[in-house]
Amino acid sequence: MRRAGAFERWAGKRVAIFAPSYQFLTRTGDIHHARREAALENCRRCGLEPVLLEHLLEQTGRFAGSDQVRAADLMRALTMPEIDLAMPIRGGYGMTRLLPLLDWSVLAEAKTPIVGFSDFTALNLALFAQTGRASWHGPMLGSFANPDRFALERFGVVFGDEPGPLAWRHGRAPKLPDWARTGVHALEGTLWGGNLALVSSLVGSPWLPEVSDGILFLEDVDEAAYRVERMLLTLLDAGILERQRAILLGDFAGANNAWRFPGDATLARVFDYIRSRLPERVLMVSGLPFGHVPHQATLPVGVAAHLTLEAGSAKLTWSSASAVR
Repeated sequence: MRRAGAFERWAGKRVAIFAPSYQFLTRTGDIHHARREAALENCRRCGLEPVLLEHLLEQTGRFAGSDQVRAADLMRALTMPEIDLAMPIRGGYGMTRLLPLLDWSVLAEAKTPIVGFSDFTALNLALFAQTGRASWHGPMLGSFANPDRFALERFGVVFGDEPGPLAWRHGRAPKLPDWARTGVHALEGTLWGGNLALVSSLVGSPWLPEVSDGILFLEDVDEAAYRVERMLLTLLDAGILERQRAILLGDFAGANNAWRFPGDATLARVFDYIRSRLPERVLMVSGLPFGHVPHQATLPVGVAAHLTLEAGSAKLTWSSASAVR
């Protein structure tokens, strides 16, 4: 990555770093200190000032400390004075265990913006469901260990940067309905979503927001295509997918690795099948640049957004006034 000059506009931004799930680990289960320190150093090169929470380096079994310790650090990160952003070190598993331990009345009044993805989707969605607060779906500390230029440019939105509309070429699967294949089509809705496994796991719980006429974005990693289908069916059968105006599909790395024989499930077949079960008015658009990939956009969760489709391209915008600050 370039050194500080490229992102000097972030100089002095204080970022609270905490561990709601587990640590960077080596293959033998030891804490990967070198990876953490490399990520922190790259944050500093961007002008950021990491503020490490008290229990950041704890390890209790699989998790970065007990549930109570991790929940306390999360609460502190979101309520510390003079902090510009709260950001976890990584995802993994453990965030859903913390949701019942958080003081949602306090978090409703907190002002610190928060960003994360993967397992952290549970907090993004629960925060919106419980308080109506928006948050950011985007890079965590681990993303800075080997940062991508596009990801850094889009990450600036958390500090008020204006990188412009998020535009991409959408793929051929799932097949768009006839009415959406030509001309210009625009729609608006509440932007929300995240990791598919986490979204589907929250169905029926108080942690999943009830969003109608929304723009739902989804991604996952190392989930076989048939498992992606099963999770999408959970959302479909719960009536969640048909209540949206659009479903934006990000990266699903590894989904086709379990392909074993001709006719076996592939990601394209899964998307086409789900598309066939949805009303034509609900768009499914692939290719959104986000997921467990370096080339990752930062997206707000819980704000009004505008989606435009034209000639194989898509564009997503949201109002700066309504975004998270």
